Amino acid sequence: MALLRAFCLAFLIAFSAFQVTDARAQRLSSSELLRQYLHARTAFLAERESAHPFNLLEFRGPETLYLPGDTMRVWLEGLQHQRLLAMLPEPIALFSIDDWEKISNLRSAAFEEVFDDTQWAFTGSNSRSSIDTMRTADLRSRFQTVFGAPTVTLVETPAPDSLQREQIVEFEYWFLLNDSVRVVVLDVNGPWDRGVVLAADQDYRAYLPVIKREFLEQLIPEADRTPFADYYYNIDQQTWYLTGFDGASFFDRRIERPDMSEGRPSPIRGPDPIPLDDPNEQE
Repeated sequence: MALLRAFCLAFLIAFSAFQVTDARAQRLSSSELLRQYLHARTAFLAERESAHPFNLLEFRGPETLYLPGDTMRVWLEGLQHQRLLAMLPEPIALFSIDDWEKISNLRSAAFEEVFDDTQWAFTGSNSRSSIDTMRTADLRSRFQTVFGAPTVTLVETPAPDSLQREQIVEFEYWFLLNDSVRVVVLDVNGPWDRGVVLAADQDYRAYLPVIKREFLEQLIPEADRTPFADYYYNIDQQTWYLTGFDGASFFDRRIERPDMSEGRPSPIRGPDPIPLDDPNEQE
């Protein structure tokens, strides 16, 4: 600090001497005097600092500034995340399905209280597995082959045409896995959607992917189709449908409000499909 003051004093003395000795010099304005002072001071400080190399600032490389709309960065980070996941070993299955039992409609009353009181955790059609990409009507026909008739349909639901949209469920299958794990499989959004909803006791929330993979995906995709018929109520159209599979094709027909007291509709049998190698098949 003393050195800086000495410099400033020397500068002022020299400048004053210059004005005295050179009477012909033009008188400087205060702003020009200040500019010359700052320029001389900066040069002095720069020369002083350069004489001490150990005082130089550490070099820092350029920094990347990320913008909120930088989709390329998000995509690259996603690729890196996938590469890291691919390097991880396969997770150890902590839940295995030893046996399963479907609750029939005749036995549903005995299990209704325990199923109604269950705190459920859900998983929907959020992957590209065969279960999630298959039409719900197609899945329903394969469920009919593997599990038989559903535990609950709209016929067993009181006043279904007065329910909210999320409460209208075409079919429900109730299961007990390993004699104790409560599981329900139900349609997503009627016969025109894809996939099903899988629900299990919330204590098994972490095992929902395992249950879906080891239970449904092991049994359903390779199963044959069996004819079935269900009632479905479209709340947007306020229209009832008879939907199902007749052995040859899927169908959905508009109908008047059915008489639920008559029970579930009987499966409709359509014409037998023509084998692909039938010599009489028309081209």
